Amino acid sequence: MCGRFTLKNKEKVKELYDIDVVPNYNISPSSQVVVLTSGPEMMNWSYSPSWAKTPMNIINARIETLDEKPSFKEAKRCVFLTDGWYEWKRWFDWKRRENNKDPYYHTIDDNIIHMAGIYNSTGCAIVTQQSLGVLKEIHHRQPVLLGDDEIKEWLAGETVQNSKVSESIDVYKVSTYVNSVKNNDERCVEKA
Repeated sequence: MCGRFTLKNKEKVKELYDIDVVPNYNISPSSQVVVLTSGPEMMNWSYSPSWAKTPMNIINARIETLDEKPSFKEAKRCVFLTDGWYEWKRWFDWKRRENNKDPYYHTIDDNIIHMAGIYNSTGCAIVTQQSLGVLKEIHHRQPVLLGDDEIKEWLAGETVQNSKVSESIDVYKVSTYVNSVKNNDERCVEKA
């Protein structure tokens, strides 16, 4: 699952998409995020089917059920812009007899990472899949990552999975400073 991410490399975003962004080190659900549809646009990171009587606030959608679940029947395709995301690795502290979780940051040298997404008039959600390679050691799910040549395929409705982009992800532990959405600066991505 992807519950937080970053978009801090404003120079790269400007170079690739000619838009200005304010660097964000701790993007959380319900935030306004930059996504690509026919071009870049801002959307609310929180998806609900049009028929829902109350907001469902879905932030992730499993690629395995996109074509099956009624919630996603009307969804259109988008691509999230990010330069990294956080996952929390769960573990049991036997001395204290309690569950714990440590945050890890996933990035490719601050380069822009494209994540598959879906959207409708209510907002958008990140599409996830089973984790690949070393990413499995942190969490069992990861975003569906898209290479430059796969972005158009995804937006055109094709299934893109197991992209080679996952092999380039660098993962490292960060401090629990990132746990609070109020914290939004370089300390969020510093190695612990």
